[in-house]
Amino acid sequence: MANAERTEPRGLSAYFAANRTLDTYPTGMSRWWMLLLTVMATVVSFYEFGFSLLPLWLPALHFTLPQFGYFLAFAVFLSGASAMYGGPLADRHGRVVVIDLCLLAMIVLTFANLLMTGFWSFVIVRGLMNIVAGLSWGALGGLTRDMSPRVSRGVAFGLLTLGAVACQFLWNFVPGVTLPYFHTWQSQIWIMGTVAVAIYIPVFFFLKDLAPNLRLMVIESEQAGAAYESGEIETGPALAAAPGSATQAFAQLLSHWSVWALTIGAVAFLSIALTVQNFGSEMFAEAYKYDAATAASAASKFWLLNGLMLVPAGYLSDWLGMRKALSLALTVLVLVGLAWWIPTFNHPLPPHQLDLVVLVMGALTAAAYIPWTAQFSELLEDISPALQATGWSFFQMVFRVWIAAMGILIPYVSKHYGWAAWMWITFGGATLFMAAMLSVRGYWRLASAPLRGGTGAPAAAGVR
Repeated sequence: MANAERTEPRGLSAYFAANRTLDTYPTGMSRWWMLLLTVMATVVSFYEFGFSLLPLWLPALHFTLPQFGYFLAFAVFLSGASAMYGGPLADRHGRVVVIDLCLLAMIVLTFANLLMTGFWSFVIVRGLMNIVAGLSWGALGGLTRDMSPRVSRGVAFGLLTLGAVACQFLWNFVPGVTLPYFHTWQSQIWIMGTVAVAIYIPVFFFLKDLAPNLRLMVIESEQAGAAYESGEIETGPALAAAPGSATQAFAQLLSHWSVWALTIGAVAFLSIALTVQNFGSEMFAEAYKYDAATAASAASKFWLLNGLMLVPAGYLSDWLGMRKALSLALTVLVLVGLAWWIPTFNHPLPPHQLDLVVLVMGALTAAAYIPWTAQFSELLEDISPALQATGWSFFQMVFRVWIAAMGILIPYVSKHYGWAAWMWITFGGATLFMAAMLSVRGYWRLASAPLRGGTGAPAAAGVR
């Protein structure tokens, strides 16, 4: 095979190849343990979005909320740019070496928060955290795919997304519990840094990569993986190596319009969640004339069922054997919900009724998004398994650029046209998501994939 002809790895790569690589496909609890460690790594990788201490930072570091807004747009652009490099690195050199180094850097930078004395030191430290986070995401998405056969990939990506949500929960829950006792933002950095170290230890010692030849296989089920490792199936033609540079990787990936369509459509759909996450409290306070506490409480309800639905939605898509159909059906329900909800803006709406609407919308957006993650992973796999991490890096780049753009667009639209006008834009984003899904051929059922029958094989060229 082609991988046998590759130059022997040296240095750090040689260490990971010898000690942190699985030569047989993991099954049963071993595979789920690898996925759990990946989720734990995701928690630490999203530390750059831990801004729950902002009310303490503003007076202590002497900067204003508008200055923070400019920083956030700048930092998100930085992480998007770094993501474009992290994915190809993970595809060429392995996932775990990138993950371990990025998590170590994230922990060091978390403690470096203690060195912040003003706005510019805040920009430097938190900006570096965003760069590191962007570098890690492609490797995390790629490893999740590697450790999840197609028949259980929905659950795997539900778990991965839950890791990001869990990080935000930790950054809000821990200060809420401990600040009454320790009082300073520095104390929270020590606590959250210690939590990160505790999470990193098992990741560093136990998380492993698949061998390069296994990464380049399309594994339909655990049985297929077991068949491959026992030599019961043919490996087919020589496996293609990963592109030699980031430029080559993205040139190969982005020559497929379906990657553009699914990425832009999904990012547009996520506008709903991003609006509630970043502006929900302000939006509800202005649109419904709620006080700050009631508005914040309503916004928090979105994430209650959103987080709880991530894994069940993935399980449902795996159990039904559907990606596209389930995601489209749930997106229709999101559109129906938005069509009812948006006209209530600027009209009296009892808080308990808004709570119910926000709960349902949070659940539906999560349930519609997770089948897409499995479909996108399978699309990348069909193009080339050697581009999996590169594909997820491209998604993160587009996603983070859109976050930065929304930071400018939402205040402008809401100020000049009202919050209802902006929410109609999110309605358009969900509609674009449906159009993008329909524009890509296939993926109605898992049975329509080109590699079936419980076998693993090198990915076929092209996309169904």
